[in-house]
Amino acid sequence: MDKTEGIHESTIHSEILGEEVTFQYYIPKNYTDLYKYHTIFTFDSQDFFKYGQIDRIYERLYKENKIERAIIIGIPYPTVEWRNHYFHPEGDKSTDFMRFVTKEFAPFMDKNFSTFKMGSSRILMGESLAGSFALKTAISYPNTFNKVLAFSPMISDTFKDFILESPGIEKIDFYHTIGLDEKRFTTIMGKEADFLTPNRELNEEIEYTPYLYTYKELEGGHIWKTWKPELEHAVEYFIKK
Repeated sequence: MDKTEGIHESTIHSEILGEEVTFQYYIPKNYTDLYKYHTIFTFDSQDFFKYGQIDRIYERLYKENKIERAIIIGIPYPTVEWRNHYFHPEGDKSTDFMRFVTKEFAPFMDKNFSTFKMGSSRILMGESLAGSFALKTAISYPNTFNKVLAFSPMISDTFKDFILESPGIEKIDFYHTIGLDEKRFTTIMGKEADFLTPNRELNEEIEYTPYLYTYKELEGGHIWKTWKPELEHAVEYFIKK
């Protein structure tokens, strides 16, 4: 693994999936194997790097002595169709992909980097469908992934039932946001959607359920212009000194 500063791309072979999985990772300026690092896992990682500029946010907060050391790891989506199969909470590949992330990907990162190897030091992040996937993974494996950020997750009736009925929701630190302009918008699949209503309903039902829960309604829509300013708050919240 290349441990020089910057964003890198590599692949890992998954026995669970029976395929190669492309991933990205960011090595910060301060990286050294002499220290332990938190791990931030991002889904739709190309968007977190390009539009969210999470690497720059991390470096600025670290320079200001506001956060602890972390590396940023992510899985990009190659196509919209792939995203629906792997990140949609009811996608046909979703369950196996959660197992891959938990049983193969996280241990692979722990083996190759100097990490804390604790659920409380691993953060899952995603937006839209990727936010739903991050949340479902944390709920399903709360001992491995204790913290999760979901920007504007897709909440279907089936997924909401899963969230409310799973004991894992009581063990995680859940940072949940939705945009006020998401009452009606067009998804990347070209379909009309209302994300605001089901996210509000979820908030009302689980407000006191998770071990820790942060809910915010943001000015804006289903776009990175809405999410990016909040990303800085979330990074600082999860790995603050």
